[in-house]
Amino acid sequence: TARPVRSSMTAEKSRAIMMAKKNMSRSVRDVTEFEEEDFDLESLFTEKTAEEKASIAEAIRASVMFQNITDDQRELIYKAMEPMPVKEGQLIIKQGTVGDRFYIVDEGRFEVRIVPESKLAEEGAVGNCVHVYEGSRENHSHPSFGELALMYSAPRAASIIAQSDGLLWALHRYAFNKVIAEQSSKLEAEKMLKKIDVFKSFSSDSLKELASSLCEAKFSRDDVIINEGDVGDSMYLVLPGGSCKSVRTSKNGSESEVDLKEGGFFGEEVLKGGPENKYQSTVTATNKMTCWTLQKSDAKRVISSLRKEGATNMA
Repeated sequence: TARPVRSSMTAEKSRAIMMAKKNMSRSVRDVTEFEEEDFDLESLFTEKTAEEKASIAEAIRASVMFQNITDDQRELIYKAMEPMPVKEGQLIIKQGTVGDRFYIVDEGRFEVRIVPESKLAEEGAVGNCVHVYEGSRENHSHPSFGELALMYSAPRAASIIAQSDGLLWALHRYAFNKVIAEQSSKLEAEKMLKKIDVFKSFSSDSLKELASSLCEAKFSRDDVIINEGDVGDSMYLVLPGGSCKSVRTSKNGSESEVDLKEGGFFGEEVLKGGPENKYQSTVTATNKMTCWTLQKSDAKRVISSLRKEGATNMA
């Protein structure tokens, strides 16, 4: 836990901190090259041991930011936490810079230093040490800092400097927002799947399993998403803001057209039978849009487990 400590420092330590400012940590991935909407959450995923998960869980349990997350969201947060080895003297956070990460101390000792606003512009200002965070797996102590960075971009109120070698877990704001948003979308996806004939008899657990298999696909205006007559392996759910046009040709050659918007779906016919199932319409994006896609193989996997328990209405 944090505690007050001395407020002065030696000239030697002052010079060390100045050197650290010139070598800010780059041991976590730079995602600022991406717009938040294009950020790929899975690009940050790393598997964690049970001990590492326990350390992270212990730290986030006390944070209001994580109090209402689901078990699935918690697992995604474990995966998205970036391991960040640090060296003594390393500058983790610089006061006045805009923050984008939340940190958990796995191991190590970290000073919190604050420079008065009147001296922020002064070269060499290092401020007073007001707290120390100490993390230890042995003592099951895992303090955290930088939580507000998960909510919005704002200048850091203090600098954080490593006083020993150690390890931090870092969670980027983009990753946190993506976890919250994707899980909310998956809940909506379950409701959407329930409306589709082939899934109407599925239990809540089965719908949840289907929703967990959904992948995101983005399309630009005028992109042809599926072609009538093509053999297909996926169906599509239209997400908010999206719209597309579905055109089907009848046996007499006439065409029927349907506009699909948020909550609409298409391509479900290829999930029903054998490998030669073909799309029965051509669907074209009418604006920039995003869909959830469900692959035939994932649907079959869920259906196979259901058949062991009882029949479904899917051939």
